[in-house]
Amino acid sequence: MLSHLSSASLPLKPSTVTATAFLRLSSRNLHFSYSSCPIFSPFFRSHPSLSSKLSRSFHFRPGVSSESAFSPSRSMEASPSADAAATVESLADGLRNQRLGSENRVLLRLEDLNWDHSFVHELPGDPRTDPIPRQVLHACYTKISPSAEVENPQLVAWLESVAELLDLDPKEFERPDFPLIFSGASLLVGGLPYAQCYGGHQFGMWAGQLGDGRAITLGELLNSKSERWELQLKGAGRTPYSRFADGLAVLRSSIREFLCSEAMHSLGIPTTRALCLVTTGKYVTRDMFYDGNPKEEPGAIVCRVAQSFLRFGSYQIHAARGKEDLGIVRALADYTIRHHFPHIENMTRSEGLSFSTGEQDESIVDLTSNKYAAWSVEVAERTASLVASWQGVGFTHGVLNTDNMSVLGLTIDYGPFGFLDAFDPSYTPNTTDLPGRRYCFANQPDIGLWNIAQFTSTLMSAELINDKEANYAMERYGTKFMDEYQAIMTRKLGLPKYNKQLISKLLNNMAVDKVDYTNFFRLLSNIKADPTIPQDELLTPLKAVLLDIGKERKESWISWVQSYIQELAASGISDEERKASMNSVNPKYVLRNYLCQSAIDAAEQGDFGVVRRILKIMERPYDEQPGMEKYARLPPAWAYRPESLLKAPKASVSLNLAIGGLPFLGMRVPRSLEVWKMGTVNYLDALKLQDKLISRRKTHKISDTVLSLQHPPTYTLGKRRTDHNLLVPESDLKTIGAELHYTQRGGDITFHGPHQAILYPIISLRDIGLGARNYVEKLELTMIELASLYGVKARAGGVGETGVWVGERKIGAIGVRISSGITSHGLAFNIDPDLNYFKHIVPCGIADKEVTSLRRETDLVLPTEEVIHEQLISCFARLFCFSDLIWKEDAPILPDNGEAE
Repeated sequence: MLSHLSSASLPLKPSTVTATAFLRLSSRNLHFSYSSCPIFSPFFRSHPSLSSKLSRSFHFRPGVSSESAFSPSRSMEASPSADAAATVESLADGLRNQRLGSENRVLLRLEDLNWDHSFVHELPGDPRTDPIPRQVLHACYTKISPSAEVENPQLVAWLESVAELLDLDPKEFERPDFPLIFSGASLLVGGLPYAQCYGGHQFGMWAGQLGDGRAITLGELLNSKSERWELQLKGAGRTPYSRFADGLAVLRSSIREFLCSEAMHSLGIPTTRALCLVTTGKYVTRDMFYDGNPKEEPGAIVCRVAQSFLRFGSYQIHAARGKEDLGIVRALADYTIRHHFPHIENMTRSEGLSFSTGEQDESIVDLTSNKYAAWSVEVAERTASLVASWQGVGFTHGVLNTDNMSVLGLTIDYGPFGFLDAFDPSYTPNTTDLPGRRYCFANQPDIGLWNIAQFTSTLMSAELINDKEANYAMERYGTKFMDEYQAIMTRKLGLPKYNKQLISKLLNNMAVDKVDYTNFFRLLSNIKADPTIPQDELLTPLKAVLLDIGKERKESWISWVQSYIQELAASGISDEERKASMNSVNPKYVLRNYLCQSAIDAAEQGDFGVVRRILKIMERPYDEQPGMEKYARLPPAWAYRPESLLKAPKASVSLNLAIGGLPFLGMRVPRSLEVWKMGTVNYLDALKLQDKLISRRKTHKISDTVLSLQHPPTYTLGKRRTDHNLLVPESDLKTIGAELHYTQRGGDITFHGPHQAILYPIISLRDIGLGARNYVEKLELTMIELASLYGVKARAGGVGETGVWVGERKIGAIGVRISSGITSHGLAFNIDPDLNYFKHIVPCGIADKEVTSLRRETDLVLPTEEVIHEQLISCFARLFCFSDLIWKEDAPILPDNGEAE
C-alpha cells in the first residue's frame, strides 16, 4: 500500500523505502521491551527534572535486547532497597535544588524578555513583507506584523504556569495594555514577528504551499534555563500564506485550542501550550457547518507557546521545489538539530549507535556517522510515542496532515479533535473526513507511519539520508509504537505483563457494546483480584458503563472479567496498590466535546467562568476532585448528532485483524485511484481509450481511474448537436488549426486545447454512493478548490450557467457521460489557453459571457502546468475520498493489441 502512497508524494519519486519498511512492520509480530518514555509514567510525570535526565540518557535504544532495555517498572522492581533509597535521596536533592532555583529566578516584565530570534537570523527569509497571497519562494518565513482589527480587546483566560516557562512575571497579566499586545494591536517590545512557510500532504495528497495562514510568531526567547520558546498568535490577521482566507480566528475554535492544549499537557502528552486567550471585540463571519449558512461569531486570538512550530511540511515545501531549494532543506535540518536536538550534534562513534537493518546483505546503519539519519530516527520515535499516548487516552487529532505533524513530537494544531466517548475505532471528529475516515482513531498509528515515510522521503531527496537509513527510521517508528502502546495498555489494565489476547478481547467487547472509553478504564480499577467472587457480582463494579447489554453480551463480559481476575490474582499485587497505579494512568476527566461546547456557549454570552472552571478541572485529570463528578459524566443527549449524519455504512470488521499485534490497526481498506498522466493526446484517441476503460471498469477488471491530459485545439459538441453555436463554417476550422468532433456526452459546444487541465474520470458512482447531480457538484468543487489555491474566488454556475465561474467569466467547463454508473468525459480547467479560440463558438451555449483563465485571474506567479495538473488531481481525489493514488507516468493510449493497458 505504501508504495502507492509514496508515489503520490508530489514531487518526490516513488521509493522502495516505504514499501520495504511497511511490509516488514506488517508481517512481523512486533513484541519488544518497553523503552522508557517519561510522558507515560506517573512517577516521571510527577518529577520532570528526573525524567529529563533519563530521557537524555536513553535517546536511542534500537537493537537493545529485551533483557537489557531500560524499563522503569522492571528496574524499580529489581533494584535493591539501597538503590531505591539512593534514587529517592537524589530525587529529593533535585526537588530541593529546583525549589531553590525557582525562588532565585528573576521574573521579568514583557519589555525585559530575553529575545533570541534564531529562526529569522539563521535561515533565508522572504524579501517582501506584505500580506498579499503569493508563492513565497526560496524562503523559510515572511516577516509580517499582526493586522487583526480589534475593538476594546479583553483578556479572558491565562495560565501562570506557562508564564513561568518564559520567566514572565504573572503580574504582567494585570497590565491594561496586555490585551492590546496579545491581540497584536500593539507591538511586543523586542519581538520580531513572522509567518512560517511550509507545505504538506492534506488527506494524502500533496497540497503545495500552505504556511501560517492565520498564525504569526511574535518571536523566540530564551529563559533562564536556556530553554527556547516561541510565542505565536493564532488569528492575528492575513499573511502571504492566507490564500483567500481572512487570517482570523473565532472564539469557538480559540477556546477549544486553549483548553485542549492544557488538558493534553496535564495528561502528560507532549503538546504546544497556551499563554492566554484574548477576545478582539470584533465579529468574524464563518460557515461552521459548511452548509451555506454563514453567521457572525466573536473573534478571538490565542497565544500559543512551543519550543518550535516546525512541522514535517516545513522541510517538504523546499524539497518539492526542486534542486534549487534542496540546500534549504539541509540548512533547515542543520538549524533544527543545532537548536532542538543538540545531543545529536555532539554524538561520537564511541556511543556505538550502529544497527543491522535486517536486510539479506546485513547492511549496517551507523547513526553516529550521519547526524541526519540519527535525527530522522528520533523524529520517528518521538512521533510513535506521541501517537501511542493518544491511543492510550482515546484522543483523535482529526487532521493528521503532514503540515500538522511536529518534528519535536508535539501535539500541534488543535482543529476538529475529539476524545472517544463510546468506544468506536472508526470514530473521527472531522466531518470532512467522514466518507473515507482516513484520520479516524484506529488509523492514527498507520497515518503516523505514512507521514514519517513522507518526511524521510524529503530527507532522501535532499541527499541527507539514504534508503536504508530511511527504512530504519520507519522500522524504529513501528518498534517504538508497539513498545509504548503495549506498555500503556498493560498499565491501564494493571497487568503484570502485556496480554495480547486479553486486551484484544476487551477492545472487541467495548466496540460491540459502545462502552465509554474513559469511564470504563477508570472503573476497571475497582475490580478485586478475587477468583471466588460470585458470577452474578462480577460486573457490579462496571455496571455504570455496561448499559443495556443483553444476556449474550453479559455472558461475554463475565467471561472476560473472569480471565482478567485470573491475571490479576497471579500478579500478587494488592488491590489497593493496583487501584492507585491504574488511577494514575486512567484519567477521570478528559476534555469531552460537550464540555468544550458548554464553555463556548457561556463565553459567547459573555460568561468566561465556565472556561476557567473547566481549565482548572483539566489541570488535574487523574485526581478524584470531589464535587466535580458531573464533568466526568457521559455526554448529554443534546451532544449527539443523528447517526445517519455522522457515519458511513459500516462494513463487517474484525478487530482481530491487527498489524504487529495491535488490536484494531489496519481495519480500514483505503480506496485507490489510478492516475494516468498522458501529456497531449488527440481527442479521438482519448475517446477510444475511455470507451475501452469503461468496458473494463464495468466488469471490474480495473479500479477507478482518471486520465489527466491536454488536447490539440479541438471543438466538441454534445449529443444535443447544437451546431448553431459554432460561429464559423466547419471548413474554416482547419485554417485556425482546430478539429471538430461529435460526442455522446451531455452539455453544449466547448473548446479543448493546450494549456488546459483536463480530467476524464472513469469511476463507479455506485461504489461511492453518488448520484449524477452530486457527481457534477463535486467536479465543480474540484475546480473551485484549485482556483482558491491561487487566491481566485470561483463559484458554481447559477441558473442557466454550467461549469465554474469567476464573477461573470467562465473558467472551467464540465461535460459528463454516465453509463451503468460508470463515468466518462469530465472537466476542463483553463490554466492559460489561447482565449481567441472561444470567439468562434458560443461556449457551452451561454451567450454574452466571457471566458477567462487562471493566468488572467490571479496575481500570483503560476508554477509549471504539471504542478497545477497534479494539484487538480489532488483536489479531485480528496473530494471523492480516494486515499491512495497510483500514478502512471506517460501512460500508453492504446497498445498494439487494442486493449487499454
